[in-house]
Amino acid sequence: MRTSLARTTARRITLVAMAAGLFLTGATATAGAAEPAPAHQRPAVASTSESAVVPNDLPDNTWWGVTNGETTTSYNAYIPGYEFGCNGDQRHKGLDVGAATGSPIYAWGEGEVVGRGYDDGGYHRWIQVYFPDIDMSMTLGHLLDGSEMQVGDTFSQGEKWAEVGTVADGLNHAHVHYRAAEGNWGASAIGPCDDMDPFVVWDALGLPA
Repeated sequence: MRTSLARTTARRITLVAMAAGLFLTGATATAGAAEPAPAHQRPAVASTSESAVVPNDLPDNTWWGVTNGETTTSYNAYIPGYEFGCNGDQRHKGLDVGAATGSPIYAWGEGEVVGRGYDDGGYHRWIQVYFPDIDMSMTLGHLLDGSEMQVGDTFSQGEKWAEVGTVADGLNHAHVHYRAAEGNWGASAIGPCDDMDPFVVWDALGLPA
């Protein structure tokens, strides 16, 4: 009798524990579920690693860090007659985000401005930024002259890099042109044969996809 009672009691305790465990598991899963990033903070495919996602300190209403921006020319897009591709391949070696002239462009992460210049051919006013934590650089081209940070300036995520400026590189709208590469490029703007998809930088900085 005692053995049967003990077994019955043990079974009840086990069932209660299992139910409690299921409840706690469900509660933990619900509490740990991340809200999806707003559309303006999702410039590319969704991340497969939730643990890699960190809070996005970029201001609201930004796309790739540009206020009220939109992707106007994607990376490596084929544009017939385009003269700024790698070795004349007519591919757009960068990412264009269109926005009204004077629209702020915000820093994707923490780093330093390591280069700055102007050329009539493609970039017009440009700056080069370097992210030491991920050892990657990015050139921002077609900036509003006088709006840009200076060489030696440091920045944190969400600080203003510059403002959208000119219509340039054969395209008929104001935009910022992002071109990225590994390493610290310093004063040299990244060339079209040495670049990589700017999303690699975005993803490496842990920004929500």
